[in-house]
Amino acid sequence: MSEPVRVSVVIPVYDGARYLREAIDSVLGQTRPPDQVVVVDDGSVDATPEVVASYGERVTAIRQEHRGNARASNRGIEAARGDLVGFLDSDDVWAPDKLALQLEVLDGDEDADAVFGLVQQFLSEDAEPSLAQKVVIPPDPQPGLSKSAMLIRRRVLDRVGGFDESRNNSDFTDWYLRAVEQGLIGVVPQVVVARRRIHGANLGIRERDRQRPETLDALKASLDRRRAG
Repeated sequence: MSEPVRVSVVIPVYDGARYLREAIDSVLGQTRPPDQVVVVDDGSVDATPEVVASYGERVTAIRQEHRGNARASNRGIEAARGDLVGFLDSDDVWAPDKLALQLEVLDGDEDADAVFGLVQQFLSEDAEPSLAQKVVIPPDPQPGLSKSAMLIRRRVLDRVGGFDESRNNSDFTDWYLRAVEQGLIGVVPQVVVARRRIHGANLGIRERDRQRPETLDALKASLDRRRAG
């Protein structure tokens, strides 16, 4: 019989070998380490498989054909055994006390379904110098309604359902809107829990032209569901 698992962390990755090790290390190095780390390789063709393999039994490794970030996240949820689930993008990192702080909030409020934190964006050291002139990076942490800044109860994930695999550029926006429609109760502590790396190849930058209409469509779908009531 397998040991009970309290916290599982899901890291979806596609061709993310450059930053993946730093992401995984930031999870394993938590002051309150997770009980399970699931890394889902979405058909990478770079050195991602080698990076994942180097962690041995410290991570649960899954590899799939390239199906997109939403499908990789869903595969991770399927493999997660924890009562609580966190997510981390493969090019981002967590502050060392991310899990400890969020667990304290959830343990203190049984009615809270999920807890979010603040996100500090930072320019990657290997980014082109000109990128700093093209993107706005707030100097202070910002409220983070993002997958990487969330710790959520598994029962809530099961209730809301997985990420829409047809919306790889707005999968979390669509999921969050569905969660709110179902009465998601979240808490936002004033602490930095996730650091979002800006490096020029971010999905939100690379797919900006596709992301915008997908996001608007997700908002419209949510409004339509509310009206249908």
